[in-house]
Amino acid sequence: MPLCVYLCYTPGCNTKVERWMMTPEEGTALKLECPRCGVVMECAWTGAQTPTPNLKDVPSVPRLKP
Repeated sequence: MPLCVYLCYTPGCNTKVERWMMTPEEGTALKLECPRCGVVMECAWTGAQTPTPNLKDVPSVPRLKP
């Protein structure tokens, strides 16, 4: 599930809206109206949700002696 970020570049507005989408293509195709000034915003960035690493899977690092 990618996070899509929409930015309004209207001077004095600069609103940012974030939406979770099912696919990056769906987020890119969506045109949102800025809640502040009404200008139609396009997707500025699409990122993927990555799982948090399990610390049990990380090999232990030997401690340095002072």
